[in-house]
Amino acid sequence: MRNHPVDITPLTFLDYPKKAACIMWYTGCNLRCPYCYNPELVLGHSNSQIDEMAFLKERRFFLDAVVLSGGEITLQPHLRELCEDIKKLGYLIKIDTNGSNPQVLRELLDHKLIDYVAMDNKMPSERSWKIAGGVRLFDRFAESLAILTQSEIPFEIRTTVHPELLDEADIIHMVRESHALGYNGTYYLQYFFNAGTTLGNMKPPTRRYDRDMLNHHAPLPIGYRNFPEDRGKM
Repeated sequence: MRNHPVDITPLTFLDYPKKAACIMWYTGCNLRCPYCYNPELVLGHSNSQIDEMAFLKERRFFLDAVVLSGGEITLQPHLRELCEDIKKLGYLIKIDTNGSNPQVLRELLDHKLIDYVAMDNKMPSERSWKIAGGVRLFDRFAESLAILTQSEIPFEIRTTVHPELLDEADIIHMVRESHALGYNGTYYLQYFFNAGTTLGNMKPPTRRYDRDMLNHHAPLPIGYRNFPEDRGKM
């Protein structure tokens, strides 16, 4: 029996490019990112009774896509079967992943079960083990990136940033590493979201990033999400 989502965001126009989507949130993660604002998803275990398929059947003429997120969605048992059932209803599927399970990603792509991927790049390669329990996360990220670049589906790479965890030099280094591995799209920076308690009890940032430095030295275009200086802009 597969797990059910612990929550469903019924409508978003931001999480799947140019599509009306819902987000299904699942528990369980293999990382312990200090800035994570969903500790209950990372540390929790699902006993949810949400009927996600009934929800999707009711909305299939209103929604275009389903976003599967967490936690880390590729840890979910029976993920392939879940995607198959969602596909039978005619939805596009996006997954949010940390890239740590390249074989699961390959299986979903080989069976044409996903249509868009947002993959997190957590830390510079030499520091990625610090949030992965000793596992060299970057090696798995690089393998997942190779799989995505060889596929035909659109995808993006993104990094959640906090100036006290990653400075400008770190970010530029990460963008360069991704570019060297074959990524040529926009590299998205997602500003630390302070929703109260985070997994590492992170405090709000005390400074802003030097965007001129980032834009000038990064080899790829940078997209900025949730940055405080952009809030309220059209």
